[in-house]
Formats: sequence, C-alpha cells, structure tokens
Amino acid sequence: MPGGRLTREEREHIAARLAEGLGYAEIARQLGRPTSTVSREVARNIGRNGYRPAQAQRVTRQRARRAKHTKPVESPTSPEVPADVTDGLVAVVAAKGLPPMASRVCVCLFLSDSGSLTAAELVRLLRVSPASVSTAIGYLENQGIVTRERDTRERRERYAIGDDVWYRTWMSSAQHHAAWADAARDAAARLDGTPAGVRLTKMALFFDHIVDYTNAAGERWLKLISEDMKD
Repeated sequence: MPGGRLTREEREHIAARLAEGLGYAEIARQLGRPTSTVSREVARNIGRNGYRPAQAQRVTRQRARRAKHTKPVESPTSPEVPADVTDGLVAVVAAKGLPPMASRVCVCLFLSDSGSLTAAELVRLLRVSPASVSTAIGYLENQGIVTRERDTRERRERYAIGDDVWYRTWMSSAQHHAAWADAARDAAARLDGTPAGVRLTKMALFFDHIVDYTNAAGERWLKLISEDMKD
C-alpha cells in the first residue's frame, strides 16, 4: 500500500524491472508508489552486482527491530531539505559509480549547513559503524571529493566538501585521461604499422581531445565564477 513498507514481492518486482532497463518513475508507476520510494530503496540496497531485493528485505526487518530501542536523531541536513531530495541525490551519486556508503556520506556532507562534519557526527547521523564511515571517507579523499580540516575548538578533524569540489573532481579527470593518452601513444609507437598500433593511435588522439576539452571547460568555469564574484 502507498506509504507503507515495501513488500518482498514489490522488491522483487523492482529488481526484475531494473534488469529490464526500466527507470525509477516507470517502476514506481507500476507499483503505485512515489518515485522517491523506489529511488530511496535502490540507493539503500545497491551493491556491486546491483540492487539486491533479498538483502533489502533482511535489512528492513533488522532496521524495524532496532527502531524499537533507538532514540530519534536529528536530520543530517538542513530541516528544509526534504527526505526525497536527499535520497534522490544518493541514488544519482551511487548510480554514477560511488560505493553506497561513500554516496551517503558525500550527500550528507554536501547538504549539511556547514559543508563539514566530524566522523562522530557522521556515525550518529547515518547510524552506521565508525569503520564504515572511515572506509567511505578514505574513498572520497582518494577521489578528491572530501578534504580534512582541523577543528581547533573541538580538537578533532572535520571532513569537508567544498564549493569547488565539482571543479576539482572535473579537473582531476583530465589527469587520468592524460595518463591514458600517454600510455596509448607509447604502446602505439612500439606497435607502429600494425592494426593494433593504428587503434592505439586513435585512442591517444581521443584522450588528447578529452584533456583539451576538460581543461578549456575548467578555465571557462573559473572565468565565469570570477566575473560573478565581481558583480
């Protein structure tokens, strides 16, 4: 029923329709559920091999049992941020390749008023183990999404996601693409005159083009932002 917990049959229906390539909106329409319910369900229970209905069912039962003995906690985001906005963002981030927990931490940081939280705050707000938060933070740091800040008042580290995070991650991709171009070019030189050499040469040219485009787009963005700040 709309508004109630998803049933095992509904979760299996979601898994089957996702395998067919249907989007969240169409699956929600078939179930008579809000789209946010489906996107939230998938975001919470997506794994390396995709959405796992059986795992989702077990987690829901465990969560229901814990809720009887758990005190409510404040929202990790501003009060005006609806839950479906948060869940929708998590679903999108996870769909782009970030691990589920890293996606949740990323969105939690981005929607917090200060843009930063301590490990203890993340543990409390997300209701997960310190190890889970630590692993997620480590992943996000390696991706250049999260940085560490020293809070002198609280004498502890805070994890921050800055306003320039998308610019930094965008530009970091240029470095990866440049590495691909260099590797392909070197391999092509050693296989000169062969079909593989021709293929690798085209690959190097492609990634060179992507690097030039990325750098140019980054420069345009910096120019746009600087002009806005002047205004």
